[in-house]
Amino acid sequence: MVIEGDIVIRTEGLTKIFEKGKKREVRALDNVDLEIHRGEVFGLLGTNGAGKTTLIRILVGLLTPTEGRAFVLGKDVTEDIDYIRERVGLLPQEAGIYDRLTARENLVYYGGLYGIPEEDLEKRADRLLQIVGLKDKEDYQVKGFSGGMKRKVLVARALVIEPEILFLDEPTTAIDTLGARVVRNLLKKLSAEEQRTIILTTHDLNEVKELCDRVGILNEGKLIAVGKPSQLEEKFKAANLEEVFTGLVTGEGVYGEGAL
Repeated sequence: MVIEGDIVIRTEGLTKIFEKGKKREVRALDNVDLEIHRGEVFGLLGTNGAGKTTLIRILVGLLTPTEGRAFVLGKDVTEDIDYIRERVGLLPQEAGIYDRLTARENLVYYGGLYGIPEEDLEKRADRLLQIVGLKDKEDYQVKGFSGGMKRKVLVARALVIEPEILFLDEPTTAIDTLGARVVRNLLKKLSAEEQRTIILTTHDLNEVKELCDRVGILNEGKLIAVGKPSQLEEKFKAANLEEVFTGLVTGEGVYGEGAL
């Protein structure tokens, strides 16, 4: 459930420019204004290179903006990043994992880096391993896991610090159908019952429609549309979200009011 007025992420004119040689620059983000509310699942959509990962990296303090400002939990990302990092979780698409540790040890080690007491960590690990369906494999080294099983460990690891905001880049990548369903149900529960804010990137538009309260569509660094999937379908006179997305990105087939 979205609580209007409770803004946990806000960007103002956010721009990121990468220098490519002496005479060339790339605007990975271009004047992005965005607000995300506490407790909502917000989907970031865009083709590869649209700016999704750059935006997330700025919000978690891995990149600094060239222009504009970004606030997370009311704090400026260029001034209070330590405060922010203690309260956000991040699961990158190419996240690394400690193959020689067990599933449980991965969670406990990661949580220990945040200074969480061991007793609390063990309880959290119990709960998360049960939720993602790996309780019976908790004492097995991760190096013997399938890609999907490793992804489940990574999702659990991102949650072990109990973040207020969770950034997930393609969270169901390489997970089988049943495993993906487990992860999606977990994200719904976190949002609805625990008021965790989730920012999700995915190329699966059915997943977006199932999980996301609102979506933002990025194209060539610009935020070109924001809204609930059903509202965007109506606004752009499209049969489904895929039509909205492809129409806006290609500039063909969208006949509504136009992009933001």
